[in-house]
Amino acid sequence: MSAFHILLKINKVKMSQERVMLVSLRASPEETQVIRDELPPLEPEEIRLKVDKVGVSANNRFYAQAGDQPFLKFYSVYPLSLKEHDIFANVPAWGSGTVVESRNDSFKVGEQFWGFYHMTNYVQMKARRNDDGFKAYGGLRDKINQAYNNFSEIVESSPLHGEGEPSDFATAAFPGAMSGFLLTQLLLEKDFYGGDGLILTSASSKFSVATAFLVQDQRKDGRLRHVIGFTSAKNKDFVQETGLYDLVLSYEDNLPEDKGNNNCFIDVAGNIAIYKKNKDQLCKGLVIGQTQPGTKASASSLGASAVLKIVSGMLAPKSIAKFLDARLNPKLEMFFAPTVITMLRDKWGREKMTYIGNRDMCSFVDAVVKNGWIKVNRADESLEEVQTAFKRVFIGDEILPCETVVLSLSNL
Repeated sequence: MSAFHILLKINKVKMSQERVMLVSLRASPEETQVIRDELPPLEPEEIRLKVDKVGVSANNRFYAQAGDQPFLKFYSVYPLSLKEHDIFANVPAWGSGTVVESRNDSFKVGEQFWGFYHMTNYVQMKARRNDDGFKAYGGLRDKINQAYNNFSEIVESSPLHGEGEPSDFATAAFPGAMSGFLLTQLLLEKDFYGGDGLILTSASSKFSVATAFLVQDQRKDGRLRHVIGFTSAKNKDFVQETGLYDLVLSYEDNLPEDKGNNNCFIDVAGNIAIYKKNKDQLCKGLVIGQTQPGTKASASSLGASAVLKIVSGMLAPKSIAKFLDARLNPKLEMFFAPTVITMLRDKWGREKMTYIGNRDMCSFVDAVVKNGWIKVNRADESLEEVQTAFKRVFIGDEILPCETVVLSLSNL
């Protein structure tokens, strides 16, 4: 520890910090404005983190669209002052940050954490250390979805650790790719629900590409007869060039009859029409999200047993949720990542789960970078460059499946 940090700790010197934020117009989130202000000195139990970088994608469009929706309230994660709140908002983004100052004895300067940040150079918050990293608390944070308050420590074995293209790609891809890891573990645990084929919609998404990559052993040893991807016509070439799929179809296509009727269907696109027209060839359907806005969502067609499973997974005691998960098996249901996390921790323990997750994510990141499937578009040289890159995420087909966007205001 440097003499400066020792002096800071002993004397509890209070320091303010200049901050720069890229905030969105509520009426048009793609339009941003730069706000400069000053963070106050840290209070007891608070930590200050430099936001190293954040990844932006279609997820951020959803965060903006649902910014004030009940139960979601993404705009409340990093609220602005009252005079700005009605016009602007901070759109959250997944990324990494480094502790630069602490008035909390559980944290050291230099520790890195992954979590929900926003487009800024610094954040500060009260933090309660736990086995995974820490949980932010206090003020409005106690009233928002608690998942937004969880931050994970970035260890050396994590693909998020370090600098350079692998770490940058991991920053942008991690939310989707890690969900793909959890889905893969669920499919292995359930033995693909008795199916011998796997179908992924939105096959160009980071979620689907990661899932397809992680089931390659089952594809090669014959446990899966085929891995099939549905995507838009304009993205077919990209999906085919990964080599991860045996067949790539456009959304307008029907599943060929020779692909049998024992396929496990993973609906990332969330378009119920795709499920319905291929229903007779499916043994199971899992709804992930909705990457095709404007279509009728698959989640709207869930039956009573599927709804009961998701509600029990969210609200019921662990024993009841586990009982219902084992007893209920609707043909179409929602994939709920927290339930899988609980399952894996019960099966492996926290440390083993972290080790396997990091190992598989490193393998995926290394394959993407080595094969050049997806390139990183990093914006960090000027505020104008960052604003332009952020805006592209909100404009139609601006972001290609073969690229990902990382932003950093840490040196601006």
